Amino acid sequence: MHEFSIVKSLIELIEKNVYQNNAKSVSKVVVKIGKLSGVEPHLLKIAFDTFKEDTVCKNADLEMIIQDVIAFCEDCMKEFVIKDNHFICP
Repeated sequence: MHEFSIVKSLIELIEKNVYQNNAKSVSKVVVKIGKLSGVEPHLLKIAFDTFKEDTVCKNADLEMIIQDVIAFCEDCMKEFVIKDNHFICP
């Protein structure tokens, strides 16, 4: 599960920012997850809840925003949302 390594890096980044800003703790962590990123939100939540103990994030809630994949068609010059891995402009 690469979600564990993602959370490990995320917590390291948070701890660095907490230190640089003289903060004491973190109450909420918000992340955007692209629909085609390969990240499983429920596994990311499990990993976050597991690794946040004994860190500045120990009392933090994890909010995940699932981000659509937006493509741009160079023929019609419009953006569209990719659904079901269908990459052709509607």
